[in-house]
Amino acid sequence: MSPIATMPTNTLMKPNDQFQNCIDICTKCAQICEECFALCLQEPDANARMNCIKTLIDCAQICSLAACYMSRRSINAQLICDTCATICEKCASECSMFKDEHCNICAETCRQCATECRRMAEM
Repeated sequence: MSPIATMPTNTLMKPNDQFQNCIDICTKCAQICEECFALCLQEPDANARMNCIKTLIDCAQICSLAACYMSRRSINAQLICDTCATICEKCASECSMFKDEHCNICAETCRQCATECRRMAEM
């Protein structure tokens, strides 16, 4: 059996539900933001969505970064989570300006991520 097959599925480190919940929503948010970004580029009003599109990229990147910081239990994870929450809130606000389904799903995911990141930042 390969070493990878015997590795735990969630984490190599001692499980920490406080981190894991936030890691999971940050990872999900990054994915949804990347997908929404791609879909916004295909919309006929893509030029009107420039602020939203730029914020989607920022949000996806900070969410990925936050997940990485938490995964390695960085002493700076709370700072990154605080910044992540702020950017997620901004992204939710931008996406809420558009009525298509992908933006609505993205806005809701960003709100969930912001809530979880705020909780992490306050620990």
